[in-house]
Amino acid sequence: MDLKLPSIAGGIPTPSAKKTQSADAGAAPAAPVAAKPSEGETSAQPNLRVAELTQGLLAEPAVDRDRVEQVSSQIQSGTHRIDAQRAADNMIRMELSFR
Repeated sequence: MDLKLPSIAGGIPTPSAKKTQSADAGAAPAAPVAAKPSEGETSAQPNLRVAELTQGLLAEPAVDRDRVEQVSSQIQSGTHRIDAQRAADNMIRMELSFR
C-alpha cells in the first residue's frame, strides 16, 4: 500500500518553524490544536507521543525494497499467490480504524 504523506516526507515543522513560516508569509500564526488529555495525562504527553511516533516513522525506510523485489520476482515467475481472505480482513480492519 502506498500512502502519500507530504507533511511527513518533508519533515514535520517545529512550532518555531511554523511561526517563522507564518511570519514570513505575513499571516497570523495558526492557533495550536490541543488534544484533550486522558485521565492522568497532561496535555504535553499526547504531543510527546506524536513526536516519538513521528521520529520512529521517519527512521523507517519509505519502501521495503527487499520485499518489493521478492514480490516482483514472484509475479514475474507466476508463483505469487494472494490470500483473498487475508486481504479482505486487512481492508475491513483498516476501514474500521478510521472510525
